[in-house]
Amino acid sequence: MPIGPSIREQAADIGRVLMQGLGRSTNRQDFFRLLAEGLRGCFPFDRLCINIYDQEDEILTYFTAVEGTVARTLSPIRPADLSQTVAGRVIASRKPVIITDFPSQFPQGPHPIAEAGLSATMAFPLMLDDAIIATLHCSFQKEPKNLYEITNLLLELSPTVAVCVGAVFSLENFRREEHDFRMQPLAGEIICHSHVMRDIVRQADVAAKLNVPVLLLGETGTGKSLLAHYIHNASPRNKGRFVKVNCPSLPQTLFESELFGHVRGAFTGAVQKRAGRFELAHEGTLFLDEIGELTSEMQSKLLMVLEDSSFERLGDSTPLSVDVRIVAATNIAMDEALASGKFRRDLFYRLGACTLEMPPLRHRKEDIPLLAAAFAKDASRKMGMPAVKFAPAHMALLRSHDWPGNVRELLNAVVRISMKAALEKRMTLDMVERALQENGKYASPGSTGGGGVSSVDGGNRAASVTAGRLQDVERAHIRRVLERTGGVISGPRGAAAILGIPRTTLQHRMRKLGIDDVPNQKK
Repeated sequence: MPIGPSIREQAADIGRVLMQGLGRSTNRQDFFRLLAEGLRGCFPFDRLCINIYDQEDEILTYFTAVEGTVARTLSPIRPADLSQTVAGRVIASRKPVIITDFPSQFPQGPHPIAEAGLSATMAFPLMLDDAIIATLHCSFQKEPKNLYEITNLLLELSPTVAVCVGAVFSLENFRREEHDFRMQPLAGEIICHSHVMRDIVRQADVAAKLNVPVLLLGETGTGKSLLAHYIHNASPRNKGRFVKVNCPSLPQTLFESELFGHVRGAFTGAVQKRAGRFELAHEGTLFLDEIGELTSEMQSKLLMVLEDSSFERLGDSTPLSVDVRIVAATNIAMDEALASGKFRRDLFYRLGACTLEMPPLRHRKEDIPLLAAAFAKDASRKMGMPAVKFAPAHMALLRSHDWPGNVRELLNAVVRISMKAALEKRMTLDMVERALQENGKYASPGSTGGGGVSSVDGGNRAASVTAGRLQDVERAHIRRVLERTGGVISGPRGAAAILGIPRTTLQHRMRKLGIDDVPNQKK
């Protein structure tokens, strides 16, 4: 790439193309495609993306699908964390950030960009009216020799890109009345920030590439169905169908007909030939949800098909072969089910070569702020009401709950809170506590939490938070977490990470609340 005035000329040329494109279409995908094509005409890159920054919630989300290499373990919605995200560093410094050595810059663990095989990345703030609305990222498998020239080009182009992104938002909001486009995860993506869930996504990504059955274990409501969809979408079979079978809904008399199909006249009411779920999933994925609820006889018939890779339609004697990838899920305690004979060992050996266990929400509480914010935005879009904003004290209540119903219970609570806040036109701590208590009525007798509010470390039930002012509750909660961490604020085990907020946000809240007497306080 030539240097000097030609960089300005190239940036100006790309900018004119982007502006002209907005005159024809304000679709995000069309705009991003024009940007990617313009940059590829100047230099090769391996990954390009724009992260939208929600300043109020301090959360990042994708503007649209990434161009090029996909970082599988990078959540589509994540906090703008200075210690864990490149965008967080850009936002904190308000300056471009260039990284060519990920291990030295992110020593706490493998960074998702590096895990994707990229060795260098650069990120630029996109600003309007002196506020950062987004960050522009360009990454490379191998550090380019003309890194300096590329940096200058993107520096020159960034203001135009910022104006275009702002124009897209303005036109979107003009066309739709009460919609917020900043936090819409892409279809099939898993929202997570915790290390335990990022490990699960890594394992799922590897499993997706292998043509072997996958068995998903975990409590009810942890997201096994979503993970099954993710595995299908990340696999070579993603062009084929994803066919779901809800095993508990299959009566034993219709089991063979539903899974294997039937011919006309096979039984009373069979007026025409029907393809079964195995046929429908040919060259795709068959998801057997709650497979632990199948009877022993049903398990035996399923095992025969898996071993022979063929079956016969009910009422027919002609064997059929299909190419199907099985993903099964269950919330039963597999060890106990195998010991008691409820689940056949031979079927487990056939399905369980690759086993993933979804962690309960109480073991991934770092994800609660992201999930709650995403659920609130989704409820807003679907129900046509303003999205609720969770203040730190509200979020402290959500994080202190044990969530026996896991992510599904959190979704239910957020919808309850959203509806109540819309009716009363205000958001209170009492609404959050009532939603948790309502959910607690339906918790299973032996579940932890029981819908109550527990201490951060799972000890005694916390005192009622309805008394006192919101700031008092927030101050007390932050003090407890700081005492638990020995005054450590930053780092993966610091108070900011436990609270699920950036370090700078925690320090700001501490100053505002007058928290300055924590023993052994460390930054």
